[in-house]
Amino acid sequence: MKTHIYPQEVANLHTHSHYCGHGNGEIAEYVDAARSAGLTLLGFSEHCPLPDDRYRSTRMAFADQARYEADVRAQDGYGEMTILLGYECDYHSVYHSYLNEVAERTDYLLGAVHFLNAAGEADDSLFYRPLVKRDLTRYADRYCAMLQSGLFLYGVHPDLFTYSYQVWDSEATAISRAIIECALSEGVGLEINGYGLQKLVVPTADGMTHSYPHARFWALAGEYPGLRVVSSSDAHTPGDVAYGIEETGALARASALERSSYRLSDRGIELYQAQ
Repeated sequence: MKTHIYPQEVANLHTHSHYCGHGNGEIAEYVDAARSAGLTLLGFSEHCPLPDDRYRSTRMAFADQARYEADVRAQDGYGEMTILLGYECDYHSVYHSYLNEVAERTDYLLGAVHFLNAAGEADDSLFYRPLVKRDLTRYADRYCAMLQSGLFLYGVHPDLFTYSYQVWDSEATAISRAIIECALSEGVGLEINGYGLQKLVVPTADGMTHSYPHARFWALAGEYPGLRVVSSSDAHTPGDVAYGIEETGALARASALERSSYRLSDRGIELYQAQ
């Protein structure tokens, strides 16, 4: 297989559809929309179902997994566009072996933290209540465990905690540095997420702004040379498959961050930084 390099401007690896439980549109509709938007690399990353159907109320059912994977694979060879199969996974160490099996039959996995609870506790979503200071440490611990698992191409929306913790203070700075330093140490990328640009504008110490992607988080990230950074649309409708490409790129530049490209070869998909 010939090696191909895809810059961020023509790629999106964070894509959902009707399979995810809170998105819409068929897989083929996203492919058509991506082609119209000028993308040449498109990856699908539905929320990974778990064998016990945890998170079923807002995620794909485990029984739909094979159908989703076949649907994506059926798009292979679509003109000049490369189409990859992946998942976005909430990481718990108790599911590590299962997620490793999923990784072996897919092209890549993306890591996420949407819940603060340990595996055996009742699910505690980031979205359903305001966070308090003690929640931030748990978020950072969960996010770093995900980065350290060795399963993921990059971690998505690392600043998602700001959705429910809307004061930027010393705790927010401290856990942001912990996450950034962990990603740098592990060589795992972090994502500037375009979907947050569609969220409600909220009052913050910096004025009315989107809760994420958070400019202060990415300004901190810019202090760490060698950090691998990507951006994506996190599309939940076909028309948004390339949403936010310009805006996330502008935020990266404003934060003195050079986004990685994707390199696709016989070794699979990996982040690539030109020397």
